[in-house]
Amino acid sequence: MSYSIVIPARYDSKRLPGKALEDINGKTMIERAYEAALGSQAAEIIIATDSEKINDVCKKFGAKCLITSSEHKSGTDRVNEVAVIENWSDEMIIVNLQGDNALMPSRNIDQVAKLLFDNPAYSIATLATSFLSKDEEADENAVKVFIDKETDEAITFKRQLKTYGNTSVNYMRHIGIYAYTRSSLRTFSDSEPSIDEEKEKLEQLRAYDLQLRIIVGKASITPGPDVDTYEDLLLVNSIYKNPKS
Repeated sequence: MSYSIVIPARYDSKRLPGKALEDINGKTMIERAYEAALGSQAAEIIIATDSEKINDVCKKFGAKCLITSSEHKSGTDRVNEVAVIENWSDEMIIVNLQGDNALMPSRNIDQVAKLLFDNPAYSIATLATSFLSKDEEADENAVKVFIDKETDEAITFKRQLKTYGNTSVNYMRHIGIYAYTRSSLRTFSDSEPSIDEEKEKLEQLRAYDLQLRIIVGKASITPGPDVDTYEDLLLVNSIYKNPKS
């Protein structure tokens, strides 16, 4: 299995500007995400950014970094630009590792790549995990993925909890890590946002209008939280400082 990782990292994030360069127990967040990628079996790791500041920091810790457009509306579009620059083949498997997930286990990165590699009928692979609490289950920020129990194929993604009368459907908390084939990434990124995507503010819903099938695996390790807010940053820092607490 050969695959590449792209870590999209823009500078001006809405809720925590410059978060890629925030300190997490002595290192920047983008370096922590890069370290998670280094622990995987990926053949290549590329950080994609719109910021010279991030690029300069990446050079200092030895990462390959490409400057991409500041006009991209999503990380997926940034990953797609890297695929264009690198001229990757249509069969290439690419993992989109969020630059704000410094606590993604390396094993999960390999897992999502292998999931797509082992299931060539699918265009995209992603991961999910059980909810930690009822409060998390009810939280609209905790995205729910609804899965066919027989095939492990994603049926839809929702922010609000929705029950299905069909007992063949299960739901779990979605984890924002994806593996694509190069061809499916191009199809996805070159298409306009769908109505459902705009309504739910969930980019992955575009795949259904494009007839791109998504397979879901249960994460081998439950990852730590993403960093979207200053409170998240404090939490992730505390986890790094006290990993067994």
